[in-house]
Amino acid sequence: MPIISFWSDKKKETAQTLSMIALASYMSVENNSRILIVDTNVNDKTIKTAYFNQQESATRKAVMKLNAGKIDIGSGIEGLAKLLASGKNSGEAISDYSQVIFKGRLEVILSLETDRPGDIERIKTAYKDLIKLANQQYDYVFVDLQKGFGDPFIEEILKMSYVVVYNITQRQIDLDDYKKTKENHPMFKENKVLPLIGRYDRYSKFTKKNVARALGEKKEIPAVSYNTLFFENANEGAIGGFFLKFRKSLMSSNDRNIVFVDEVANAVDRLILKTQEVLMTRRD
Repeated sequence: MPIISFWSDKKKETAQTLSMIALASYMSVENNSRILIVDTNVNDKTIKTAYFNQQESATRKAVMKLNAGKIDIGSGIEGLAKLLASGKNSGEAISDYSQVIFKGRLEVILSLETDRPGDIERIKTAYKDLIKLANQQYDYVFVDLQKGFGDPFIEEILKMSYVVVYNITQRQIDLDDYKKTKENHPMFKENKVLPLIGRYDRYSKFTKKNVARALGEKKEIPAVSYNTLFFENANEGAIGGFFLKFRKSLMSSNDRNIVFVDEVANAVDRLILKTQEVLMTRRD
């Protein structure tokens, strides 16, 4: 099933990871989709912080201190890397190493925790094998991909992806950079890129329609707006509960969070439509 990468070529803050979290959570709750999130960043706690309570026990902290600089012994990707290297590559084993958010719907392979370059390069190979394998087991594989160019690993994942959600901001310089990338990068010629505005401010002059016009896009650009409660929950390990509480069927039209949920729903609809368009043209 489709591999969806969330990515940007600029190493600026675009709310890429939180936008991906919003779409994945909404889809798993509202669309009953089975999704695996794969975090390919290193030592990044954004996803872990969003979904899981970060209070560490004294024992856990002591173990982390003793293993400073080494791979986290509880890392799902490290366990999977060993499994894949052994040739035991059953897709059903992925769930044994993933963290479950919604059983049967949403799981995540958290960021690798290590400072050793050799380990990082070795795990990159495992990520590629994992994503291919997960593509056969889940409705969607969401990849939180490191930003920027220059790394062959990034290029390979972009090439594998059915859709690339390109994260942008409401800044003119970023819109100009996006247009340059669109002119020069081969993946845009495959018509598999979906721009998405993160931390969207609907009071900015760079509205979704104006951004679409500036980028030469025919349709309004989807967005994930800034929402105080969403970002607070993302810092408290409570995003799962947030999307269960604010299901569209349970919300009233005057709820202050309805605009945010509606925008996420629209972004999900656009992503599904883009995925369907790509699937109709792919031959693999």
